[in-house]
Amino acid sequence: MQSNVNTPPESQNKVKEQRIVFIDIAKAVCIILVVIGHYVPDNSPGWYVTIHDIIYTFHMPLFMFASGYVYIATKKDIPYGLFILKKVRRLMVPYFVTSIIVISIKLLTQGDMSVDHPVTAMSYVHMLYLPEAGYFLWFIWALWWMFVLVPLFKTAKSRLVLFLIGLVLHYVALPLPGEFCIAQFKNMLVFFMLGVVAFENEYLHSVVKTFRWRQTIVAILLFIILQSIKFGTGMHNGVTAVVNVLLPYVGIFFIIEVSKLWCHLYKVDVASKILMVAASSYIIYLFHTTFEGFTKAVFRKMPLDSGLWYIFLLEAIVVIAVGVIGPMVCFRIFKKYRVTKFLFGL
Repeated sequence: MQSNVNTPPESQNKVKEQRIVFIDIAKAVCIILVVIGHYVPDNSPGWYVTIHDIIYTFHMPLFMFASGYVYIATKKDIPYGLFILKKVRRLMVPYFVTSIIVISIKLLTQGDMSVDHPVTAMSYVHMLYLPEAGYFLWFIWALWWMFVLVPLFKTAKSRLVLFLIGLVLHYVALPLPGEFCIAQFKNMLVFFMLGVVAFENEYLHSVVKTFRWRQTIVAILLFIILQSIKFGTGMHNGVTAVVNVLLPYVGIFFIIEVSKLWCHLYKVDVASKILMVAASSYIIYLFHTTFEGFTKAVFRKMPLDSGLWYIFLLEAIVVIAVGVIGPMVCFRIFKKYRVTKFLFGL
């Protein structure tokens, strides 16, 4: 059985901008994985560390793939300067606003409570060229450079060449500076362009957008087998090296297939919780560590023995839930007002 899950049901056609639903679901899954991945306290049990490490084999490549796919799927023929201005408003204004907020909160609270990655007054300067408020913000810089570079490649053939260049760059060690996250941009270019090529190539587009049970089962089995090899014992280093190369691509394939399966099994409309998470994903990305940090600080002041597995699990669930739900509440507030819509790229 196969079905096209590239567009929402007819009942959703009133939405101003039609969504690519399975990509939105993939983004929602990915942002939840990001929140989970950024909570790994020193006392984490082995099973939780393994989950964390599995997430880190593919989650940011998946985000880049989804960004590239959506970019080319929704690409409009507008002047380059206007496009860049839109990306300044969408990416860089929220980056700087969020950096100022997070740095200020850290400066005000780090004397009274435990704060991950403390800052100084100079952090306001460093944020102009480094993800000073939190290392996770490198993604914003890397995505910004994608949007600066890729529109200069005007044809599908030239974009295919850029994908091949990105593939080579990813596996070549280059002494790039840390400023402006150029190194991260270099390493992520291949995954962004993979999303572009997956939309523009007829065969790959069919694979990505069409649900087929056989395809989904293959993706799930590949993911389980490769993760088992990576985190199993006694494997030859050469085998592990090959698995490390394959896992980001298999992870993308796996989540895309799971997202299409979700669309196939459940009715997904604009009121679905999963799409609400997807709609809030940028705000969740910007503020999840802040909400997680406050929640962790509260738990640290409570007389709980987090060395007990059930206490750790309870704390993890609460911290991760707050890291997702808190920014979603902010998103609902921010989108109501013109000023906050501008400040946070909505």
